[in-house]
Amino acid sequence: MAFSKARRLADLMSAASASVPADKRSLGTDSITAAMIQDNVIDIARLNVSDGTNGQFLRTNGSGTLSFGTVSSDSGRAYTDWAIKTGTYTAVDKDQLIANSGSAFTITLPSSPSAGATVIVKNVGAGTVTIGRNGSNIEGAAQDGTLESTKGMQIVYVDGTLGWKEL
Repeated sequence: MAFSKARRLADLMSAASASVPADKRSLGTDSITAAMIQDNVIDIARLNVSDGTNGQFLRTNGSGTLSFGTVSSDSGRAYTDWAIKTGTYTAVDKDQLIANSGSAFTITLPSSPSAGATVIVKNVGAGTVTIGRNGSNIEGAAQDGTLESTKGMQIVYVDGTLGWKEL
């Protein structure tokens, strides 16, 4: 029976091989280059990192160190998951909120927002939702906003003068 080159090499490098001395069965640092490896043949089991948990991703620090990370609700994503709010709440950047209350309540915008910060609010309840400006202007004015039943809005922070602008 004939062996393929790959099978012969595997046999030569195995711990049981008598053909190659034990001290010659390992590879030196940087002895394998990317050009020597076919696309998609190295999987997570062959990377020198511990296994992450469900939902994590493999990341690099930019200096060759691999680790597992978790996408948090306010970074690495365009928006957070939709959240149902039934009472007073202080929003964070990238929030997507459904206001659902028969009574009026306030959703306060983030304090000290950065340009490009955004919040989406949809009022599905019977109560009016006050959009608290939290020290920043809304549409260029130092006043809170309101969101009547069935209305929705997305607002983006522009700068200290214009403040939050509705899209």
